[in-house]
Amino acid sequence: MRTKFVTRALMMAVLGVAIPVGVSFGQQGDASSNRPSEALKAFIRNYLNLGPGVPQETMRITVVSVKTEADAGEEEIVYISGQGWCGVTGGCTMLIVEPFQASFKVIGDVTIVQLPIYLLPSMKNGHPDIGVWVAGGGGPDGNAAVLSFDGTNYPANPSMPPARKVKVLKGKRIITTTKNSVPLYE
Repeated sequence: MRTKFVTRALMMAVLGVAIPVGVSFGQQGDASSNRPSEALKAFIRNYLNLGPGVPQETMRITVVSVKTEADAGEEEIVYISGQGWCGVTGGCTMLIVEPFQASFKVIGDVTIVQLPIYLLPSMKNGHPDIGVWVAGGGGPDGNAAVLSFDGTNYPANPSMPPARKVKVLKGKRIITTTKNSVPLYE
């Protein structure tokens, strides 16, 4: 069994595919990714504040809107991919932003996120729990993690508390691939 798992993990690494093993997909079907507004793209570019040497032409974002119980009514899950934003085995960066006045504010800046990303049925402090897969560092081990909103932010690192490791994620897969991603700079 372990040999099959290691072989599969090595094949995924060679092919650049991130497929979690042992994660229940719960509800099937992906949420449709949104075409991000120019205002959201401008906000993300400003927030990331890229300095010299970061290749902007490879940066892409995948965006999905999710409902909240908060006054804003929704938040945007933004998966950033491209050179400089994804580790070889660790995953990419995910931002969680919500409308704020005439712009947005970041309520989650999460590193080492592997796809798929799940919208879980549970909520904390008016915001939905988000499920992600965490793997990397050269080993075959990985786990699912639940990110809950603490009233101010979502956890920054899904491999450490306050993120919670779980064996199974039951929810809706909202981002499973970057095939519908759009360039952040066009």
